[in-house]
Amino acid sequence: MQWSRISSIAAVLTVTLAPALAASMLADDASSSADGSPPPASKWFADWSPVGKLPAWLQLGGEIRGRLESTSGTSLTNNAPDTYYLNRLRVHLGIKPTSWLRFYAETQDARVEAYNPPVAPSTIYNPLDLRQAFVEVSTHGPLNFDLRAGRQELLFGGQRLIGPADWGMSRTFDALDLGVTRGNAKVDLLAGSVVLIDPTRIDRHKPGEHFYGAYGSLKNLPAGINLEPYLLFKQTLLIKSETGVLGDALVVSPGARVFGKAPGRLDYVAEVVVQRGSYSSDRIQALGQSYVLGWTITDKTWKPRVSAEYSYASGDPTTKDGLRGTFDQFYPSNHSYYGMIDQFGWKNLKNWRAGIDLQITKRLKLLSDVNDFSLATVQDSLYNSSGSSAVLNRNTTSSHIGWETNTVALYQWSKVWKFGAGYGHLFAGQYLEQSKVTFGYTYPYLFFTGSF
Repeated sequence: MQWSRISSIAAVLTVTLAPALAASMLADDASSSADGSPPPASKWFADWSPVGKLPAWLQLGGEIRGRLESTSGTSLTNNAPDTYYLNRLRVHLGIKPTSWLRFYAETQDARVEAYNPPVAPSTIYNPLDLRQAFVEVSTHGPLNFDLRAGRQELLFGGQRLIGPADWGMSRTFDALDLGVTRGNAKVDLLAGSVVLIDPTRIDRHKPGEHFYGAYGSLKNLPAGINLEPYLLFKQTLLIKSETGVLGDALVVSPGARVFGKAPGRLDYVAEVVVQRGSYSSDRIQALGQSYVLGWTITDKTWKPRVSAEYSYASGDPTTKDGLRGTFDQFYPSNHSYYGMIDQFGWKNLKNWRAGIDLQITKRLKLLSDVNDFSLATVQDSLYNSSGSSAVLNRNTTSSHIGWETNTVALYQWSKVWKFGAGYGHLFAGQYLEQSKVTFGYTYPYLFFTGSF
């Protein structure tokens, strides 16, 4: 990396961290005890916030996040190394004039320094924009109703189908969400469209694509079981079938997620989604499923937890047969699944994963895992995290994409500040090698977040 790039990154880090350091010193002075003893370590790094004294009806806050990445093998197509710094700033304002009414707005500014090539993608770059703006109405009684209308985050269950994908630019929706709650039971009725990131103008929702659905939740059932049944619909206008017929698509996705804890410090999650419907003149027949089993070996020193996971999403084994078998992952948060390097989505994929989590100290956590990836069928594409085709090679003799190792350290310095570091590497399997993509992918990073 050239010295000019290093200087640029250093300058951005200095500008970003300077306010935090200044606030930290103010907090240090303000919280010193009468006998001159130093304040607790949690006060050293700007745990003090100027918005803490606001009246209850006024909510003001935000988040600043910085991340230094040094990658190679981006999107499995470019082996050129690149080092750059990402900075994301959010500020939000909430006004709650009564107990049943709230107005909320949030802006976001995301920039990138020293990125090569010169034009950064919209996944990491989007200058000042409106991220959220909604009104929320709540009523309380035998049934509790919560209606939220406008631009908003949506996240349900494990976020395998609907989530904000906050590791990147973050996803929002122009949507209506009506939640009805009674005791331990809840159902959310949804309708909306995903918002497209556009660095050249104010973000707008994606034209011609809409989703609807009902997402239920039943908590604390017998034996500690939690059940989340759901039915989701995704409508896309003017798409082409396998034979080129122009028409509309409607993906119908009934599914269920079950999770809980079992005796012996075991925990589990299982999710199954069946997809039917039409894709222009083609019929849809797809399946997604995921199973996780975890075991906390001891709940004392380091609290080591080991886990095993298997995820599957169907692909389309035959072209131009009038039947579409590719699973639609909808709008997921994939960073916690299918490898930390975010190269794959829940689409034409088989993923075996084994991991271990360690709580080294109260504030320091270490996570490490190994993933093995294969295609469900080589007649369909290898899809990236956003669900787009990354590699297509129907002539390969192997479905093995490769295997990946990841390690992440997280340090919660204080209530406000969190630091982390991670390293992930994908080792190319025979499928990628036969597709002339032999270099895999390397992803080291450092980051911090501050919430106020």
